[in-house]
Amino acid sequence: MAELDPQTKAEVVDYVKKEVLTKIPTEIEYLTAENVDALLSNLYVLRYYCFQKGFDPNVTDRLNNVIEISQDLWELLDSNSNTFMYLKEMYKIRGFDLAANLLGQYEETTSGEDTLRDVILNSIGTFLFWKSDTIWVDVAKIDYLAPSKVHTRKIREEFWRIINESPQNGNQMTLEKASEIGEKMNLLLNFTVSDEIPAVGRALLLSTMYTLLLRLQIDKTVIAMQSNGE
Repeated sequence: MAELDPQTKAEVVDYVKKEVLTKIPTEIEYLTAENVDALLSNLYVLRYYCFQKGFDPNVTDRLNNVIEISQDLWELLDSNSNTFMYLKEMYKIRGFDLAANLLGQYEETTSGEDTLRDVILNSIGTFLFWKSDTIWVDVAKIDYLAPSKVHTRKIREEFWRIINESPQNGNQMTLEKASEIGEKMNLLLNFTVSDEIPAVGRALLLSTMYTLLLRLQIDKTVIAMQSNGE
């Protein structure tokens, strides 16, 4: 595979920063199917360009994964549009801090202050703490259709995909530690499909997890673009 010139790499990374990252919803008011569809459109353009320019298959594979996550988020938002309209009204009355917490954890990851695995596990802890917020007492009486349980399985698979790509530490890893991670994942799965959080909260929780996954995967994609098989 021929080495790509630095200008092409820089051009692609600049496109990601300006036309992809800016399209990822960071606030609840931007969580719409239309906004995610705009993100998907730019991702298709980016994947096609990278394929035509001969980027390493690792780059296009990662873009495929980012597209898949974006499509799942689009489906969640499209099938729960009334729920998110209600959430936006609630946001005007009382802000949600979950997205801010997860965004802060994402920043810690990209700055190298924490390992990717630890950030994901800490995020799960944030989700579990989040259920104690009294706002859900107010919305529990609202009858909305709960998001499909399939989303939880997809998100768990993506979390495992990222954790599996973390640096190997075989000398320190034990079956007990691996099982502990599995238990936390199961806790997340059971929590997101339980009745402890009403359908409205479940929709916001899932969308926030998708957003976190998108940011983490795009960050890893940019690193792959910059190295491109080096």
